[in-house]
Amino acid sequence: MPELRFGVLGALEVHVDGHLRHIPPGRQRAVLSCLLAHGRHPVGADSLIEAAWPRDLPDDPPSALRTVLSRLRTRLGHTAIELDPAGYRLVAGVVDADEFVTLLDSSRSAEPGVARDLLSRALALWRGPALGEYADAPFATDLAGHLEQLRAEAREGQAAALIETGEPAAAVPVLAQLVTDEPFRGRAVELLATALYHSGRQTEALQGLREHRALLGGELGLDPSPDLVELEERILGHELAAPRRRPSGSSSSGLRVWLDTSTPFIGREEELADLAGAVVANHVTVVTGPGGVGKSRLAAESLPGLHERLRLPVVVCELATVSAGRAATALADSLGLRTEPETVLSDLVDYLGAVPHLLVLDNCEHLVEEVVPVVTTLARRCFRVRVLATSRRRLGVLTELQVPLQPLRLPDATEPVSTQGSAASVRLFGDRVRRLRPSFAVTADNTAQVAELCRRCDGLPLALELAASRTATSSLGEVLAQMAARTHVGLSAVVAWSYGLLTSEQRALLDLVSVFGGDFTAEDVRGLTAHLPGWEADTTSALAEIVESSLVAHHLVGSGARYHLLEMVRDFAGRRLAESGRAQQVCRGHAEWQREVVTRIQDDWASADGLELGERMSAASAEVVVALRWSLDAQERVLASQIAHAVVQCWHWTPGPTLRDLIIEVAEDGVRHPGPHVAAGVAAGAFFAGERGEVGRAVELATASLEMSQDPLAALTAVLALAVAAMYSGDHAEAVRRFRQLAESPGFVGEAHTSLALLACYADDLATAREHAEVALAAGAAGSDHTLAFARYAAGEVAARTDPERGVTLLRQAVKEADRVDAEQVSRVARVAIFALLVRGGRSEQAVILGLDLVVELRRLSAWAQIWTLLRMFAELLALLDRWSDAAFFLGAAAGAPSAPPPVGADIERYAVLQAALSTHLGDRVAEQIASLAAVTPRTQVLGRAERLLEDLSKQP
Repeated sequence: MPELRFGVLGALEVHVDGHLRHIPPGRQRAVLSCLLAHGRHPVGADSLIEAAWPRDLPDDPPSALRTVLSRLRTRLGHTAIELDPAGYRLVAGVVDADEFVTLLDSSRSAEPGVARDLLSRALALWRGPALGEYADAPFATDLAGHLEQLRAEAREGQAAALIETGEPAAAVPVLAQLVTDEPFRGRAVELLATALYHSGRQTEALQGLREHRALLGGELGLDPSPDLVELEERILGHELAAPRRRPSGSSSSGLRVWLDTSTPFIGREEELADLAGAVVANHVTVVTGPGGVGKSRLAAESLPGLHERLRLPVVVCELATVSAGRAATALADSLGLRTEPETVLSDLVDYLGAVPHLLVLDNCEHLVEEVVPVVTTLARRCFRVRVLATSRRRLGVLTELQVPLQPLRLPDATEPVSTQGSAASVRLFGDRVRRLRPSFAVTADNTAQVAELCRRCDGLPLALELAASRTATSSLGEVLAQMAARTHVGLSAVVAWSYGLLTSEQRALLDLVSVFGGDFTAEDVRGLTAHLPGWEADTTSALAEIVESSLVAHHLVGSGARYHLLEMVRDFAGRRLAESGRAQQVCRGHAEWQREVVTRIQDDWASADGLELGERMSAASAEVVVALRWSLDAQERVLASQIAHAVVQCWHWTPGPTLRDLIIEVAEDGVRHPGPHVAAGVAAGAFFAGERGEVGRAVELATASLEMSQDPLAALTAVLALAVAAMYSGDHAEAVRRFRQLAESPGFVGEAHTSLALLACYADDLATAREHAEVALAAGAAGSDHTLAFARYAAGEVAARTDPERGVTLLRQAVKEADRVDAEQVSRVARVAIFALLVRGGRSEQAVILGLDLVVELRRLSAWAQIWTLLRMFAELLALLDRWSDAAFFLGAAAGAPSAPPPVGADIERYAVLQAALSTHLGDRVAEQIASLAAVTPRTQVLGRAERLLEDLSKQP
């Protein structure tokens, strides 16, 4: 087959084996352009005929099309176009548009200099308008418009990279032309003002922003975006490099317990001041140094001061136990974002661009290759974000500032003994011993011994603390004697030494607890050992001893003590466990214990307090992840299936993305190895695939589960997954059929009738909806608190159709109960429903307050389907307030968003009437211009505009 290359970024071009091949004007070019517009997807004969003969058809269109295709094959190669049952398609060739998109995607996570070069190559591929002479043809308009938008994005990206690499003057003409071509393009206006400012042309920058404000207001009746308003303020104040305002929605303190900082922080005063200054002045700061030197403690000590200086919320992402491929997801989890693996980086950019944070990435060294693109992208695209990382080596991000951390100062053996006690390492050691043995002091008599011990520990704080724990129960002389055989101690050897001083039972327990993925309780330890045949040791006393030896850290929480291993200790104990040959047995015991934990919670779900149950599930989730990961890797499919199904049975508890995705992985593994024993796990994965928005995947998995299932409960879970998938896809008849099937099972009465009530409500069958709602409420009262909250939500939706006041009351009850038990999704949909009732009831002040809260929360959750629904309702509110241009903007943004669900039921007519009113008040031309602007505005800017407008409305009397 000849080597083919197609050009669609301009007039159609074809190269065959490196030589330009002429394709004559007319039908051959039209048919080839139509095939190229569909990529590798098959195109039906009717579509190709319409492309070749848009007006007058030949006498025998199919025969004429075959003639055109035959001539094309002669020019391209006889195998270049193939026919299958779905239609014709190109099977070979490189397309310049694909190259362009690949280069653009690569630039988004590249360093500025690399991004500049990538985008220069991408833009050089363009020879004219996308799809050339066929840009306006019906088969090409969508692709041509999409490519032109990507071209504008690439021009903006190139200009941003030029600014970041110190070439703002070179960016000015690029941006000036883009603003001329698209005067309402806010991002281009923002970059042009920035480039002018950094080129020393402040007056022109301000003038451009004021002209843009006048153009938006005069032509469309809109205000500039919040980003442009803030940029103008910062240029006026010569503060372009620094953030000026704290974002709404940030927490009041932004700090959480991370490390225990209750002990004195000794010998790091200068390093602490240096680190604080570095983080304030730089986008990315990395504390580097050997293990045990105190990198994490230094970062933790800096956070209160940095929070106060930066006025940013702080989030800590602990990466030590995060496995390869999960760094970005772990950061999203730490931020509380609900996202998908395929979109996690763009979701991080969306959220942090709107709500900047100080991000602490702790222990990056084993994930550097995946941390670097994440940090690079955030530094480039979220300029108010600050990143503080700790790692044993630098990340390699171009913009990072490295802060090397050395061991604590050691006493100088050449100095008098009287002055050696002032060394930081000696002071730290003395403090830690005194905390365990108050009578201890560093005196003239023992300073020499303490100094020698500190030197043997290399001045590493962790090694000093481990040695201090032994000195508390032994004399200095004894500890030094135990070390004497070692020519060099250091941290690893101190860990081994401390380990060696434990009894055999204590060492065995330390090895066992290395399988825990995060914090654990004494009950977890007892549960683990109960699943290990032959374990007879006193777990409680052994755990207390290894805590006393500083090999296991602990802290107190409301429910009691929680324990965790220092990472160096975890690695050491994990190696010892592997060397013992018991690792698989212990991991299996851990997984069996987690199965027991979640099964107990599942059994209690319908009877115990929902708040307590939610807290128990949240506390267990990290270890459930570890158990499922091991079970999958060890091919313990029955165990994995049982754990996954127990989790899904805790209805309306929302797992984090990592756990949810693992359960889906369990399901896919079960499909590859089918049988009745894995049907429950497949059903669980089907349900969560549907909740993740993958309706087709959910149907495939649920169908597979039903085919292999012999367990009635697993079969019902699969039916529920099919019902929910049908509901999400808009197939309400199928959803009703499935939910009626579920309603016949006692365990699903409440869930089924709640959904049937909602479906009847959507169909405007209010009598049926009321009947289902009454059954659901009765069943919910006898079932779980989560199911009752869901039933109250449905009852509120039904009641609101005829009695809005009662509807609001029931919905508020649903929100109160859902918030109490952390039924996150129920609370969210209920509050969106309340917002709609407040808007349509003319209670604008209450609607504004609730809308502002919802915008902040939905952004954090990346819940874009609900965001677009909310913004449509916001458009209704704005129209009631005579803010017609703003209403047109948000309605247009929702209409042009691919992720926006279409209006259903009465909303179809409601928004058609609103659109007509907008055209009446604004005129068709202005309404269309605003809709076009909204459709190409990045969704984060749309949401930012909504938030700023809601803030402004909330301040009005």
